[in-house]
Amino acid sequence: MTRAGIVAEKDRVIILAARENFFRDGYAGASMDAIAASAGVSVKTVYSHFSNKDQLFAKVMIGACTDNPFEVAAAPQEDLLERFPWFQQHTKQGVHAAGCEYLAHLLSEEQLALYRAVTRDAIRFPELGQQYHRTVAMGRTSILTSYFESLFRARGWTKRSVTQDSMLYEGILRAGIFEAALHGLTEVNRKVLQRHASRAADILWKLFTHIER
Repeated sequence: MTRAGIVAEKDRVIILAARENFFRDGYAGASMDAIAASAGVSVKTVYSHFSNKDQLFAKVMIGACTDNPFEVAAAPQEDLLERFPWFQQHTKQGVHAAGCEYLAHLLSEEQLALYRAVTRDAIRFPELGQQYHRTVAMGRTSILTSYFESLFRARGWTKRSVTQDSMLYEGILRAGIFEAALHGLTEVNRKVLQRHASRAADILWKLFTHIER
């Protein structure tokens, strides 16, 4: 293995150990010493790869969300179609598929654990919430925004705002399920996601078609 490969592998091991510690103990409760012990390396090695805990937590958040908002927004249309086939469905079924994708990410165990870790220490460390918003939340919103741009263009709809409608759809999708999943009050499975997204898509589609008449 090359030197670059060795460094990259060490980064990966440290980030995985940090993820485990942050999700279990929160930002404040996790220490660089504990992360080093979990990774099986010295704390000096951790600091040689990551200058501080903030940088390491940012890497954990980036690893938990591969949808960089700027990359998504700038991606060629053919790349979006390959990654999200429903991008070419300019119908209520496409809106439903977009909702299912959003919920599957939002309600995954990893994302729920990350959200708990951020909110646990958000009062003491408000920059965590800012980081989470930039790194995770904006990425998912930008996907919906790109889809609605394509949908409105294909439908010839001119009375809608892609930004406002993206946030509106997120709010409808999250309502009644996010808090329940976050606190373990409901079982999240494919059937539940499909049903919840179907209801949200029905509401949004009726709004779209009513206003664009």
